[in-house]
Formats: sequence, structure tokens, C-alpha cells
Amino acid sequence: MEEPNEDRLIEALERVRRDKHDPWGYMLFTFLNGVAQGLGVALGMTLILGLVIYIVTSFLAHMVNFPVIGHYFTEISKILDAYIKTAPKVR
Repeated sequence: MEEPNEDRLIEALERVRRDKHDPWGYMLFTFLNGVAQGLGVALGMTLILGLVIYIVTSFLAHMVNFPVIGHYFTEISKILDAYIKTAPKVR
């Protein structure tokens, strides 16, 4: 009795298959499905990474003394300005 049930299942699956009866509709469906998955991944990762970056930044803001780091950036900026003024002009 297992054989007829398997045959009925295979026949039902063949009737449901979209790619056999409407290949262009199936391709459109799979394309839109892929676009939706890609959009979902992009939005989800944007939200998750944004939240992680926010948490890490707020954590580091309490741990690090930013004026010290700002001093180093100011010094690097002065060095770059001096180099730009003395460097030969290139076209």
C-alpha cells in the first residue's frame, strides 16, 4: 500500500510545480524572492551593525580621553600642512 501513496504524492508535486507549467512566472517569482532576501539581509545588517557601532562608540567615549586623541590629529594635520606647502606642485 506504500506504492500508491508515493505515486499520488509524486503526481501532486508534479501538478504544483510552477517551473513545469509556467517557467517565466517561476523565474519572476524566484527573482523577486532573491531581491527580497537581499534587501532583508541588507536592512538587517545595517540595523545590527549600526546598533553595534553605536554601543561600541558610546562605550569608548566613556573609556577614552578624546582630547588626547584630538591633540595627535592636530599634530598630524600640522605636519601634513607643512608638507603640502613645501612639496613641489604636480599637475
